[in-house]
Amino acid sequence: MQLWPIQLDLELLLWFGFLICGGLLAVFRDWRITLPALLGEYLLLAALLARFPTVFVPHDLVFGTVSLSSFVLVKAVTGLTVVGILAFTVLLRRRVHALEQEASLDEVTAARLRWTMRRLQRRARPRFQLPAYLLTTFYLAVLILITYTLAVLYPLVRNPVLPEQGGSLWFYVDLVWYWLGLSGLFILLFAREMQEVSVGLLLCIASVDLLYMALSKNVGLLAIALLSAVSILLALGSAYIALLFYARLQRWELPSVEDWE
Repeated sequence: MQLWPIQLDLELLLWFGFLICGGLLAVFRDWRITLPALLGEYLLLAALLARFPTVFVPHDLVFGTVSLSSFVLVKAVTGLTVVGILAFTVLLRRRVHALEQEASLDEVTAARLRWTMRRLQRRARPRFQLPAYLLTTFYLAVLILITYTLAVLYPLVRNPVLPEQGGSLWFYVDLVWYWLGLSGLFILLFAREMQEVSVGLLLCIASVDLLYMALSKNVGLLAIALLSAVSILLALGSAYIALLFYARLQRWELPSVEDWE
């Protein structure tokens, strides 16, 4: 079954995976959801690169009967490293906050404080806001429509220079790099924290990286490693800025209710 230019094949499944991961990153704010979704984006990107013809992505690694490209391995390692840095930042921030609260307290008072904080967090937990999620879902639907329209009207990858052995692969490459760039910009526009800003920038870099690999024949491993290094440095920089800002915020002495009165 074929719905031109969409064909029901492995590339279509990868495209659905990109849509799901991008939707999770745009709709949800919880790091337990966004970080696995970001890792999924990188793993799907590595799987898409594995589908490239050997003239673009040479299979220079052999594991028994399985041949693999070093480019695919670099992308997978980059995703694991970036997500590991962001996850470590979140856990470290929560740990620093807990240590600062309990630094000047005895064991019994600290235990009571932890118990009180859990009760307050359960009561103050934000309720499910259906209109906000519906509005974000509507924006995502419009974004998907724009992505498909741009990939059909302005294909930058599908041209006569590229080999025909890719089949419908090049159309999906156009879809994916447009989707990564537009979803990254969408997350940047609605970002509330530094981590969300870094996720949006990482998606934009991944979009440029994919387009560069699709348009450049015989691309070197050094160039791909440098682009991956930019993503890792971006994750490290955002983690440092987030921890620095959070540490400064913890040192601020806010006035009490009596001082306001």
